Amino acid sequence: MILFQAPEVLLTYHHQADMLQLTYSATTLSMSFGEAYQLALEEMLRKKVGKLLLDLKRNAPPTDDEEHLLAPLSRTFPPTLDWPVYIAAVLSEGQYQHQIGSYLMGNTTLTPAQVEFNYFTSRHEANAWLSDN
Repeated sequence: MILFQAPEVLLTYHHQADMLQLTYSATTLSMSFGEAYQLALEEMLRKKVGKLLLDLKRNAPPTDDEEHLLAPLSRTFPPTLDWPVYIAAVLSEGQYQHQIGSYLMGNTTLTPAQVEFNYFTSRHEANAWLSDN
């Protein structure tokens, strides 16, 4: 089921997997990404969906994990949840190296309890990780 659509972003809910998927295909993060991501987080809370696949692999420049991914998560979700949440972000190899470098330097916001956020360069591996959880 399509929940949000714009030329560069698509947010869908996959009922059988009970998972949201946000696919972003522009070369820079725009307002529509922020809107779709916020909607995805709110939908996760409202329906108690425990899985989100963020497909950002086509987004060429490194994403600012702190500002665009973790800060909205920390603002939207309460400090604790009644169910586990798993978010898999699929990035290009360059984005992945940038994110891991930022993480190792300690430049990350803590996510709420019960939220596990993981990075992948392969959609297949991200889907497998979400399926296992």
